[in-house]
Amino acid sequence: MRWLVVLDPIEGLKSKTDTSLAVITKAREKGISVDTAAIEDLLFETFAAVLATDKAGKRSMTALDDYSLIFMRKEPPYDLAFHYATHLLSLTRAFVVNSPSSLRDFNEKLIALPFIDYMPPTLVSSDLNVIEDFLHRHGGGVIKALDSFQGKSVQKIEPTDRSTIAEFTGNGSRPVMLQKFLDAVYDGDKRVIMLGDKFIGASLRRPKQGYHANFANSEALRTELTDREQKILAEVGPWMLRHGIHFSGLDFIGEHLTEINITCPTGIVQISELEGRILSEEIVDYFTNLVQ
Repeated sequence: MRWLVVLDPIEGLKSKTDTSLAVITKAREKGISVDTAAIEDLLFETFAAVLATDKAGKRSMTALDDYSLIFMRKEPPYDLAFHYATHLLSLTRAFVVNSPSSLRDFNEKLIALPFIDYMPPTLVSSDLNVIEDFLHRHGGGVIKALDSFQGKSVQKIEPTDRSTIAEFTGNGSRPVMLQKFLDAVYDGDKRVIMLGDKFIGASLRRPKQGYHANFANSEALRTELTDREQKILAEVGPWMLRHGIHFSGLDFIGEHLTEINITCPTGIVQISELEGRILSEEIVDYFTNLVQ
């Protein structure tokens, strides 16, 4: 069995905490041949191919069809290079996780909107007046750029902060997401990891300071799902599976669904340490079953 993992430059990843490296390492321990590549290494001439690097560091051109599974792990932001990469990945018979068409179709902020009943009050708009009205009605909120990740380009905002609204929207030329600010974020943002429609683990990320709750600047704490969160997963999980989304990370604040991460969800190393499990092995076994 041979896999390809498409990701950011390996030298920039943290070996002790990176989800991609944990999966690659465990797959190789299980005897799977794993090559790596950046999105810039994908190409097409007669067939879709990649300039891939193997475990020994040897670089060679390989047809994408020669792989059993391709794990797309390029971090956001979603840009045109990422978009074109998903088109090339759509041209292979290899099993791609997550589905290239779903990576194109679903923005990581907007993907949660079909489940708005479980979200905090939310607005997507580029209109400055509409945004100000929303903020006035909810006593302020959080403004999010639609291509942000790991809490980047996310800012708490007051109704009168028109300059920030103008900056985020390009003076009303691009949409942003607004959500009511939830004080529960100070207690932590819950990251939930899913394999297909099945829950495999969660961690509460409590900010060390401020309100940005992510693994980069938060304390990872052991946690469990509430009844409401389990109900949400029971609806979201099958929906994601129908769209070929086999590896995802859902974010909850105060039992409210805030985001669904499908491009490069993280947290399996931290959850494994908290729960005394090896989530990378569970993921590798799940992927192996997918292609068998």
